[in-house]
Amino acid sequence: MGSARPTIRIAVISAAANAAEAARWRDRIDAEIPNTTVSLLAAESLVEPTGTPVHLDVEVAVLFAPDAQGEADAEVDALLRSVERGANDPNAITSARVIEVGDATRLHAPRSGVDFVPRAHADDELIPFLRGTLACAQGLRNARREIALLGRVVDSMRAELEERNEELQLAALVQKDFLPAPLAPLHGVRVTSLYRPLAQVSGDVYHIEQLDDDRIAVFLADAVGHGIPAALLGMAICRSLETTDRVDGQLRLLGPGETLARANRRLYEHQRATTRFATAVAAVLDCRTRVMKVAVAGHPPAILLRPGEPPRALEAEGSLLGVFPDEHYEEIEIELRANDRLLFYSDGFEQAFEENGVARHIEAFGALSGVLDADELVQRIASGVDRHTGSLHQRDDLTLLCVGVEHSATLRAAA
Repeated sequence: MGSARPTIRIAVISAAANAAEAARWRDRIDAEIPNTTVSLLAAESLVEPTGTPVHLDVEVAVLFAPDAQGEADAEVDALLRSVERGANDPNAITSARVIEVGDATRLHAPRSGVDFVPRAHADDELIPFLRGTLACAQGLRNARREIALLGRVVDSMRAELEERNEELQLAALVQKDFLPAPLAPLHGVRVTSLYRPLAQVSGDVYHIEQLDDDRIAVFLADAVGHGIPAALLGMAICRSLETTDRVDGQLRLLGPGETLARANRRLYEHQRATTRFATAVAAVLDCRTRVMKVAVAGHPPAILLRPGEPPRALEAEGSLLGVFPDEHYEEIEIELRANDRLLFYSDGFEQAFEENGVARHIEAFGALSGVLDADELVQRIASGVDRHTGSLHQRDDLTLLCVGVEHSATLRAAA
C-alpha cells in the first residue's frame, strides 16, 4: 500500500464583517479539496493585545478582505507578519502562501508576496487556484528544506571564513613585528623602506642590521608564490640568515655572497615533499668608506641613482635560493658617492610599472633621480605605483629598500 498523503493545513481568515462569507468558503474548501485541515480564524486573532504578531503555522492562508482599502491593507499586513517567520527563519521548512479575496473594483493590486483573486470570480477561480497551489506544496517543502540546509552550510562557511580571516590578520601583525626596526643614520647613510603586501601576509621579507661601528648589512628576499606558504618560507629564510661567523672565538663578518650561499644550502637541505624557491639580494656597506659589496640570487638587480647619470643596474651572477646546493654567488663592489641612492626591490615593481607588457620600473626610478632625500624618494615611488595600478589593485607583493648617502656627511678614510 502506498503511504497516506500528508494533511495540508489551510487557514480561512476574515474580519467580523466577512465572517459568514469566510465560513461558507471554509466548508466548501473542506468538501472539495481532500486531505486538508481547514481552520476558520478571525483577523483580529492575528495580533496579541500587546501588538505582537501571532505566528500562524499553515501552508496556505486565504484572507477574505473587506472592501475598504485601508482596512484590507491593515489585515494583509497583520497576516504577512504572522506568516513571515517561515520565510525568514532558516530552521523553518514551510512558509504560508497568502491569497487575498477582495473587490477588484475597489482594491488596488496587492503587494509582493500576496496573490489576489477577485471576489466576483472566486466561485470559478479560487478552488482551482488552491488545487494548483497545493499540488506544488510537496515540491515547495522540499525546496525550503534544501534552502534551510544550504543556509546552515553557508552560515558555517561564513563563520569559518571569518575565523580564517582573523587568523590571517593576526599572522600579518606577527610578520610585521618580525620586520627590522629602522636604523639610525650611520656616517651619513640612511636606509628607508617601503613594504606593501599583496594580501594580509607577504612573501617578501627584508633584514637591515648594523654589524659594527661602520658597517651595515641589507638583505631582501622574495619567496616564489603568494599567501601563507610564501610568507612562511620568507620568514624562515630571514630568521635563519647569517651575517657573522665565529672562528676560534673571533667574530668574523660574512660577505654578502657567503650569506646567500649559507641561506641557499640551508633552504636546499630542508626541501621535503615540496620544493620551494626564493630570490634574494644581499649587501654589506662600510658606511665610513662608502664601499658596498652586493650579491644576487636570481633577484632583480639593485638600481643606482646618481644625479646627472642614467639609472645603473648592479648585475651579479647567482641562481635562486634552494636550487643548487653548492651555488656560488658572485660579489660585485661599488663605491657610493654623496647623494647616491641605491634601490633594492622585489619584482612586484616590474608589474606595478608595466606598460603594454613591458616593465618600465627602471625608467620610473630614473625619473626621480633628482630627488635626493631618501624618505621623499620612497614616497614618490609609492605615489607612482598608485598612479599606475592603484593602491588597492597591486598584482604582487611590493618591498623596496633605499640606501641613501647624505651630501653633508663627512667622509673619513677607513681605519
